[in-house]
Amino acid sequence: MIPSLCWIARGVAAEEPLVLKLDTDEINHLIEQTKQNLEIVENTNEEESDEEKEDDSTTNKKAGLDDDDDEFNMAEYDNEEEMDGQRIFGAGLSGVTYYANPSDDPYITLPQLAEEEEGYEIKQTDNLICCAKLDGDMSNIEVHLWNADEQDFYVHHDILIDKFPLCVEWLSFDAGDQDEIEGDRTPGNYIALGCMSPQIEIWDIDIIDTSEPVAVLGERLKHSKKKPKIGKKGHSNAVMSLSWNKHTQNIIASGSADCSILLWDLETGSAKECLNHHSDKVQTLCWHLAESTTLLSGGYDNTCQVTDCRTKNSKSWTVDGEVEHLIWDVSNPFSFLAGTASGNVVCIDIRQDKPLYTIAAHDNEVSGLSMTKLIPGLLATCSADKTVKVWQISDNKPSCVTSRAFPEAGSLHCLSFVQIMPPCLQ
Repeated sequence: MIPSLCWIARGVAAEEPLVLKLDTDEINHLIEQTKQNLEIVENTNEEESDEEKEDDSTTNKKAGLDDDDDEFNMAEYDNEEEMDGQRIFGAGLSGVTYYANPSDDPYITLPQLAEEEEGYEIKQTDNLICCAKLDGDMSNIEVHLWNADEQDFYVHHDILIDKFPLCVEWLSFDAGDQDEIEGDRTPGNYIALGCMSPQIEIWDIDIIDTSEPVAVLGERLKHSKKKPKIGKKGHSNAVMSLSWNKHTQNIIASGSADCSILLWDLETGSAKECLNHHSDKVQTLCWHLAESTTLLSGGYDNTCQVTDCRTKNSKSWTVDGEVEHLIWDVSNPFSFLAGTASGNVVCIDIRQDKPLYTIAAHDNEVSGLSMTKLIPGLLATCSADKTVKVWQISDNKPSCVTSRAFPEAGSLHCLSFVQIMPPCLQ
């Protein structure tokens, strides 16, 4: 499953990304650090597991079962022979043994080719797509490379993560610790990641085989009933949406399941403002394309909000279902489009109180919306009904141009136009 993706503009990525190589001490340090970060979560899981065992024991006794009926010796199932490598613990990596030197791994029998350390060059004509991916118990950030001229499309590199990913947002602002930055901050190639945890991680995707983010926003490691706070604490529940302000580049907005929106200062790593206009989870955010202080948001409370972040004043519209996704109309600075859980796309002019029109777009929730500046009025939508549709919405007269089903892909959660000619959809 791919819950979120974004395009990375041509020429932004480093032509020769840095290939990170860790020694044994550094790997052990990262493993110990991960153990400490997950200690609270693991203790919680152990308590829940103990309760389940007690329930199972009670059930077995009532059913007349005892340990003598353990025909396959399942009680000793986990008592495996210890290996020499370092065990890794955490969501998606539990039980994996890592070797600093691949030659020490008994399961690797083929020699490592020198070419594996090369071939990371990125050309000026290459397009990069970054996506959050969940495959079974494994979560990662994948960076795909696509070159239309050479018909190349493959995973350039990926980053393993230990949390369930919900959203990704590209940014060029260096959010690293100022004490560790030599001189002024320079634009880079970063991805902000929102997960089921209350924290926001920022990763440098110009580094191959990186094992830790350059910055983490928020200090809470697990969900809490406490209210979100400005400052270092941050959200108290999952981060469901992110939007980077391209005009005020040290600001990124985050929407959470704690019903709040936080405005983060990337220079200090702290939240400067907290917006509480929504009464339920904040599912989607989008800064205005031209106005640096205007933020569009949508949530499970069936409302779309446009907020002036200078005064915190907002205007609200109620739609026919939970708001799954929002975008500004690239052809009209006063309009935005909302995809709802009822399968509709609603177009709203912020100067009016009622929607301009509503499109019955899909049979299930509209989970993705995208427009391109290259063709005015061209809108693409995707849905959990496994279809992608392209619309022409010029002059407020929407019509469907084409539709395609992807039954093998399952539910579709996101899509995006690349801003080059000819426009392509991912």
